[in-house]
Amino acid sequence: MRRFILLSGLLVLAIGGLYAQEHSLSDTILLDEVNTYATVKKYQAGAKLESISNEQLQLSSGGGLDQLLMRFTPIYVKSNAGGLSTIRLRGTAPDHTSINFGGLNVNSLTLGHSNMSSVPSYLFDGLDLQYGSSSAVNGSGSIGGAIYLGLKSNWTDGMKVQSTITQGSFGEQLYGAKVFVGNGRWESVTRLFYYKKKNDFPFDNPYTGDVENREPVADRQNGASIENKGLVQELNYRFNSREFIKSAVWLEHDWHEIQPNMPSNLHYKTTEQLDNKHVRFWSQYENNKQSLNYRLGVGYVHDMQVYDSIDVQRIGTDRLVSELEVKQDINSNLGYKAGLKYKYMVPDVYAYSDEVVDNEQHLDAYVSAFATFWHRLKLTLNLRQSFVTDFDAPFTPSLGAEYRLFTNDLSVLKLTSTLARSYRVPTFNDRYWGTQGNPNLKAEDGMNYELGLNYIYCRDDFQSDLKLNAFYMDVKNWIEWRNFGVWQAQNLMEVVSKGFEFQSNTDWQLGDNHLNFRLNYNFNPVEAVENVSESGVTHRQLIYVPKHMGNVFLSLKRKAWLVYADGAYTGMRYSDEFGREMDPYFLTNCGVSRQLKLGKQGFNLSFSVDNLLDVDYQNERYYAMPGRSFRLSLSTNLNII
Repeated sequence: MRRFILLSGLLVLAIGGLYAQEHSLSDTILLDEVNTYATVKKYQAGAKLESISNEQLQLSSGGGLDQLLMRFTPIYVKSNAGGLSTIRLRGTAPDHTSINFGGLNVNSLTLGHSNMSSVPSYLFDGLDLQYGSSSAVNGSGSIGGAIYLGLKSNWTDGMKVQSTITQGSFGEQLYGAKVFVGNGRWESVTRLFYYKKKNDFPFDNPYTGDVENREPVADRQNGASIENKGLVQELNYRFNSREFIKSAVWLEHDWHEIQPNMPSNLHYKTTEQLDNKHVRFWSQYENNKQSLNYRLGVGYVHDMQVYDSIDVQRIGTDRLVSELEVKQDINSNLGYKAGLKYKYMVPDVYAYSDEVVDNEQHLDAYVSAFATFWHRLKLTLNLRQSFVTDFDAPFTPSLGAEYRLFTNDLSVLKLTSTLARSYRVPTFNDRYWGTQGNPNLKAEDGMNYELGLNYIYCRDDFQSDLKLNAFYMDVKNWIEWRNFGVWQAQNLMEVVSKGFEFQSNTDWQLGDNHLNFRLNYNFNPVEAVENVSESGVTHRQLIYVPKHMGNVFLSLKRKAWLVYADGAYTGMRYSDEFGREMDPYFLTNCGVSRQLKLGKQGFNLSFSVDNLLDVDYQNERYYAMPGRSFRLSLSTNLNII
């Protein structure tokens, strides 16, 4: 703790001593940033936050978050073709990234993470990404970062309907609808989707078992079907511009066959399946009429998984969540907030003993503050303490700073920095699974250091946003399941993740032509520097974490036409502790769309090609991935009233 306070003091002194310059930046640059990140960034100066553009969200609306992240961000997602995808943000484990819906972290309480392929892009209006530790804001699990799923309040006056139909290769189908009804004061938004894919793609199978003839044989994927359906229902009421109630329920039913690997697929007989049902509800009341504002939220989450239709092997949990928060902006340069968040969790897992765990309760107390000096330096402080039933969770502070090094009428250059402690309480499975759970586990404990530069240039016909971030993350008590005669979870490692990220986003208006160019690159060495296990590997890149990763996106809009292309590079990865390497690969996609008008109603017709160059690659060893595929979509935007 003393080291944290010392480093925080040095950071403040270093930034405060920088040479001050005149503030003359065009308001359009600053206002755009505030509107984009206001709810997340107000108390997190220096944090690296990114919003996925609405255009990119629409281009990936046919699938889950896995496709969106791999195509348009420098984030690696380990996945196969059969409906299982896990995130590796900055080289951390899947359960080190929180997925936030309203005031809920929807990650599984048993596994600790979410299947990224079953979080549908279509249901949400926006997606914000936070890179680096955010446990002081989001609580347990946010060691690598956080994802915020956004629902935009339109306060519809009338009725409008949006719908989409997509047909694609290998039996892909998407049907979606969004219905907006309201009178400007109250609003109902209904979002529905149904997604299905047979996944019977052809591929060359090299795992024939024939030692005399090692040539690949033509094969077709079996047992990898996906069927997902979901609903998000919003009910919002606005008393006035500063007082409102917002409620949303998210129902999800995801089913997929467990994809057989290539050796098994060659002699396919049958496959197992997973059936997941989720209920997620969040409602909050906000009152911002007085100088002291307050927010009251309540939520509920039900998760249930059944393996291969065996009902007795149920893996389910229920949780109730409530939150009370007060905040006050003393003036435009100084403000604070404080709150309490309570969670009551009950497992319903066939492998747990009722004598070991009946329920668990968490209470988080947090305080946050921001201060701005000389219209140029902003500091934020976040403090959080979690209290967990029969478990010790660490105190979690974070300090952020943002300083404008240079501004004029067209551009701004900012220096950003964060120091943040993070933690993760072990999952229910880690502690209570059969006789292998380990109730003596310690919380994973991380420290994140980050320094960044952000340059923004803006004129009427040209805008560019460039970010360069360097980071260093040290996570102690890293939990892994290992075979010690029996499989068991242990605090085995200390892991260091470091590197840098470069991101650029440029818009250029040339007459009737609008160009958008985005470039991302991530260099991320991640190694275990200590390993308690005698067989454990140290000082080598962790498995399924590429050291190099990057992607590029280019789009051209001309009147009613849109043409785009994107490419993503994934570097070499180790697939196991024996150091076996998986080849790097580069995937390209492209598409074209045309907006159509019929009276006052709008339509959009689009055609896209994924894996344009028909690359043969693996994202998980021994599991086939589809080659070139095609997709045709028709979307409508109808104003009924």
